[in-house]
Amino acid sequence: MCDEGGQCHLQNMTVASGHAYREYEAEKRRYQSQELGPLIRQEMNRCITCYRCVRFYQDLAGGEDFGVFGSRDRVFFGRLQDGPLESPLAGNLAEVCPTGVFTDKVYHQDYLRPWDLEESTGICPHCSLGCNTRPGAARGRLRRVRQRPHAEINPYFLCDRGRYGFRYVAAENRPRQAQAGGRSQDFDGVLDRLAARLAEGRTAFLGSPREDLDSNLALFALARVLDAPFAAFFEPWEEAKAREILALPRPPAPASIPGYEEILVIGAVERVAPTLPLFLREAQRRGAAISLLRCLPSAFATLAVEDHLLPPADLLDAAWDWLGRRHHRPFLLLIDTESVGPELLHLLRREIGTWPDGSGILPVYRQANLPGASFYAVDGHASRLRAALAGNDCDHLLALGQDPQEMDLPWWRRHGDIDLSLIDHRHSLSWDGAWLTLPCAALSERPGLYYNGEGRLQAAAAAYTPAREERRWRPELGPFPLAAGGALREEVLPSPMALCRALAERLELSERWQERLRFYRDFLLRAAPRPGDPGVFLPEELRARFRLHSAPPPRATDQGWSVCRFSHYGEEELADSARELHSLAPARAAWIAPGQQDARHIRLRAADGTSRTLPLRALPGMAAEVLAIPRAELVFLGLRPGDGVEPEWLD
Repeated sequence: MCDEGGQCHLQNMTVASGHAYREYEAEKRRYQSQELGPLIRQEMNRCITCYRCVRFYQDLAGGEDFGVFGSRDRVFFGRLQDGPLESPLAGNLAEVCPTGVFTDKVYHQDYLRPWDLEESTGICPHCSLGCNTRPGAARGRLRRVRQRPHAEINPYFLCDRGRYGFRYVAAENRPRQAQAGGRSQDFDGVLDRLAARLAEGRTAFLGSPREDLDSNLALFALARVLDAPFAAFFEPWEEAKAREILALPRPPAPASIPGYEEILVIGAVERVAPTLPLFLREAQRRGAAISLLRCLPSAFATLAVEDHLLPPADLLDAAWDWLGRRHHRPFLLLIDTESVGPELLHLLRREIGTWPDGSGILPVYRQANLPGASFYAVDGHASRLRAALAGNDCDHLLALGQDPQEMDLPWWRRHGDIDLSLIDHRHSLSWDGAWLTLPCAALSERPGLYYNGEGRLQAAAAAYTPAREERRWRPELGPFPLAAGGALREEVLPSPMALCRALAERLELSERWQERLRFYRDFLLRAAPRPGDPGVFLPEELRARFRLHSAPPPRATDQGWSVCRFSHYGEEELADSARELHSLAPARAAWIAPGQQDARHIRLRAADGTSRTLPLRALPGMAAEVLAIPRAELVFLGLRPGDGVEPEWLD
């Protein structure tokens, strides 16, 4: 049975035009389909040679590992040889193909006829663009995610991280049981212990830029009624960047990028937001002059009129040189905030008033709700929270949707006596060793509000109610069996809002907590959108609150070698737990430009003497004297992009 049945364009057109019967007497063509990796499935015998796949993959997405081979009536669409498609937009082949040659392999694993799916209105939680999605679920499971057009954000396509990252909800190690000291306990028992600990008054609270707005406000309100420290970030450097992002004037929408005639790209924006290259390629086709400042390989190197390979510490000076030229037309800066520090963002936003009218800055980052999480806790809150934990004020940290040990491991190695409690739907580094853990519903299992990189507030609806299918006939679970035989048992986990409410009730602070929550929500949400609405923007007067603060302190940049973050397009906290995407991740290594060293391994040391040894790999297109290492290694060593290091080269 064809996976495209029920959504096949060719089938629909055939029926609509009245061709109910057909006869074909000639010999049919037969093809050997290719193995195209874990995301896309090919059945070449369905091809009608419409060329939509190759026009999308090559002309729009810029992919080079997929094309058309052969001639006349023997053409073949695919790769030179079997292997995963390299483009981060390859999943769109399943949507542009009208007949089912290319179908969604992940959906095929848990296939259900399209008319049996219940689709809702979602927001992609895997980067700051906030693309609109259409999650489809049935029988208590999320089956697939497709794009839902938004004229200003994602008019036509969705990246593979947004399309397949949802599989984190089905991760084998996803937490589903509350735990105390690593042992499973019932929810009420863990909530009672947590409430008793909060009543002692020695707890600090940590929110999360990947959690939705209401969850963060609920935790913030709980911290305020307990008069406890609260921060949205555990790392002051990340907090300073968030403050500068919030202080920027309203950034332009992604769909407006093709309208600019001059564009400066700083960093690897395509690794952070894989949909952005579609807009940049359209801008280049319209004649825009694109300039690149980068330390890692870039997909735009062949499109740019200027291309500068630089260490991370030199990006600021190079950007300043570019801005120092006489620009008479509006221009756009696209900034990968994982490659730069808060210093560059601060200096740029202080200068934006002198630029031609219509110019703008669009920062991109992986946290889907950074403005919504950090608005109430961004200026120095991380430092105060760490000081409270390091001193005698607090000895317990309650974190929501964020593992502080994944943000700064050297700090935690020095303060290992602090008790940690986690509320999350992801199995993180600290989960098994935490004092208390409370699993919660995933983002797609509850409604949520998210501020994207433009400052646009969008609403997502709950996509489904989780349930487990009972294969045996058990009348007490339902009056009728499912088609496969059996019944559904709901497995609903509480939302963070429900957990905060339960804690407030146990502390007998429910009324004060609700008043606080209502006050914060009314202040921040002048007009709350509904799921499916185009969204409303963060008022400029709220952004202006962040423009009064001083510049972040500059860092030393005089070392020979510097580090930057190496990432692949599918990497993100939630998407890392998506099995199919994770299978495409490159092996753990340190990357340098070819010809820099003959060593096979490298050892890096943290300030506390802890070391990490990594295989050394050459990566063409990198800047010289730059080490690119994964985020987990940066966190283990306590390093930030641009920091200087003294590597030890090993055979």
